[in-house]
Amino acid sequence: MSFFSNLPATAGSHGPQGVSSLYPTIFEVVSSEEIDELLPASIRYILTNYWISRYPNWLTLQVNNYFEEWFGVGLQGFVEWYHINKYNSTFVDKFYGLQRFNNSDPVLTLSQATRQAKESGNPNLQWPKSLQLTSGQKRVVLLQKIILPYLHTKIDDYYNKLKVKLTLLNNELSEEQDESEKGNGSKFARIKKIVIKWFVRLYPLWNSLCSLLNMAVKLAFLTGKTGSMTFLEYLFKIEYTRMVLPLENDIITPARTLDSRDRPIRTNSPAIIGLFSRIFKSIGGVAGLSGSQLFPAFIFMLRVYQWWTTEDLTAKLQKKLNDIDRDIPRPPNVNSSQNIEDSNSDIDEKLKETVNKKSDICPICKEQIQNPCVLETGYVTCYACAMDYIPSHEGRCPVTGKRLLGCQYDNETGEWKVITGIRRLLI
Repeated sequence: MSFFSNLPATAGSHGPQGVSSLYPTIFEVVSSEEIDELLPASIRYILTNYWISRYPNWLTLQVNNYFEEWFGVGLQGFVEWYHINKYNSTFVDKFYGLQRFNNSDPVLTLSQATRQAKESGNPNLQWPKSLQLTSGQKRVVLLQKIILPYLHTKIDDYYNKLKVKLTLLNNELSEEQDESEKGNGSKFARIKKIVIKWFVRLYPLWNSLCSLLNMAVKLAFLTGKTGSMTFLEYLFKIEYTRMVLPLENDIITPARTLDSRDRPIRTNSPAIIGLFSRIFKSIGGVAGLSGSQLFPAFIFMLRVYQWWTTEDLTAKLQKKLNDIDRDIPRPPNVNSSQNIEDSNSDIDEKLKETVNKKSDICPICKEQIQNPCVLETGYVTCYACAMDYIPSHEGRCPVTGKRLLGCQYDNETGEWKVITGIRRLLI
């Protein structure tokens, strides 16, 4: 993705000749959106694994439970609103060199593209006031970046809960319909069921419609019909540009001329205020410079950490797969049915020798073993005793009490059945 983000826009795309220099490629926008989605999830992952899980208490649990509120809406919303107001760009978009502008007047957009092409080396080039986002457009950008994703997450959770609740309401309503007298409770349950039913039906359709509209706008972006990436941006004439220029300001402060007859003014408080103002500006500049250097480093380390954990997990899984059959003996190399019968008889003889060395008493009936069989646990019992005892005791061994792997529970009959848990000895 980092390779494609450096590709230039194709000539002639996104409108008339010359306007293409304003617009980024779709790979640049997608890269920005990918980092924008990765950042909150990564911060929550780091907090959960290195702080909350190690020091579980009321505070850390609240930090985890309300992460979307305090980080997604509070902190991230403040940072995004600051960048939208100051740069006409979001935090991550500014890092990628992307800026939003007001394309209500395409003629002004074309003139700005021509101006930037002619004055590309001008250090004083600014983004004109007429193409900056209006206050309403800034609110739309904030709504799209912060409020709508938060609401979408909460409504998705509520939708999943309502699907389960709808099943319970169906059961409750069917029970109430069987009663002869139906009161206000049954009417309320029916109304509640109808509302939930329609919401469960319509909400996926609404999500599908929004996805289709956004997809149509993206296709229009690819074909050069618009510079917007979402349907909401298309409605409010908000488009992308690949440059982050200083915003032009209409406020002009005229220089103050001093007259020789003016009395000297007290400069103590203005000097102190100016001193603090310069200090704050320098602190802000240092913080901005540090952020511009630390944020790329943080993204890089985040990618390295993601790769490292993925590689480590893959290696562990591969090691387990390689060792899974290390202790399992290989089957005998037999080429015919006669060899198979001979091998089985040899196994039976060895089992009988082992049984005879241990005991000839059945652990179930406590008598001499008749028609012997061997269990998975290695104990020998009467075949009839085992077939009677094991299914009636949930497939467990009569000596060790362990459940035999060759015994399975039949859901249809509700009984335990012996599949391969017992092996008869040939005498």
